[in-house]
Amino acid sequence: MEFQELQPFIEKTWNITIQDVTTIRNADKHIFEINTSAQSYILKGEKQIVQEVEAYCQFANALQNALPVSAYLPTTNLNFAAQKNDFVYTLEQKGMGEEIQQLNDAQIEAMGALLGKLHAYSLKHQLALQKATSWSMFGGNATMAIGDYDENELSFLDFKKAFQHDEAFPAIEQLYNAHRSLLKQHWATLPKAATQGDFCYYNMLFENNNISAIFDFNLAGDEVLVNECIAAAIYCCWHTAYQGKLCAEERYQLFINAYQQFRPWTSLEFDLASPLFAIIRAFRYDRVEQGIANSAQHEQFLQQTKGILDTDHSKLIMSMEDYK
Repeated sequence: MEFQELQPFIEKTWNITIQDVTTIRNADKHIFEINTSAQSYILKGEKQIVQEVEAYCQFANALQNALPVSAYLPTTNLNFAAQKNDFVYTLEQKGMGEEIQQLNDAQIEAMGALLGKLHAYSLKHQLALQKATSWSMFGGNATMAIGDYDENELSFLDFKKAFQHDEAFPAIEQLYNAHRSLLKQHWATLPKAATQGDFCYYNMLFENNNISAIFDFNLAGDEVLVNECIAAAIYCCWHTAYQGKLCAEERYQLFINAYQQFRPWTSLEFDLASPLFAIIRAFRYDRVEQGIANSAQHEQFLQQTKGILDTDHSKLIMSMEDYK
């Protein structure tokens, strides 16, 4: 859809006068940067359920009390989401700051701290969206819908298909299943609350290494908080371009320790952190895809995988006593 077709609808719905517009994306999603005389906005349109979009907009705006969230602008009907044809549109203020393509130590620490603040605020205020996030586990994979979809299990099954006849595989499978069984036993009792759902640097803006804006809440949902914390930290520290001198394990410590300054883990979260780290680190989808593709290094990849699963990773975080 050309923006000229949208403009009267947008101006009427949000009571704004558009001066100029820049197209960012105009295919399966509609994303435009809009300028008025007073403010710059990001207009987004996606094929989503309007009630779900309304809920995540309200959640994001509630977080402004504690976080630098880009605010969603209310419509003239005091909603935040408006539907036209097959697309649901939102209008959010454009944040100040710069996009980044790699992380340094200060930015990793800032991300850990911000996630801790987000989780602490959401848990304290009992915020919930009644839908899962893409981080979720133990959904069963009956469908590819978020909530059913369990990327960790699917990655393990890809690993199994590639290596099930290898001599090292039975020990790996035994370790993986033992970790999953322990986690599943306690999963329902772990702290859970609404969260942004895609907590990555590409949904943030930075100023002087501080996070000046966090945006894009379209994947927001309710998540086991320690699961998102560890998954986000692993992504930042092993799977993102980095500028600095710390090894990945040290960067992970930096992220987790910053997080716990604002939301210390419970004793159960500490107990489960090591097996949770092990299965996420070993079977993150991109690690598995690269390991399978690199046929010359299969034996080394298998041994590294077994080592991750067979190691006590609790040394990567401070003890609870260190936070008291």
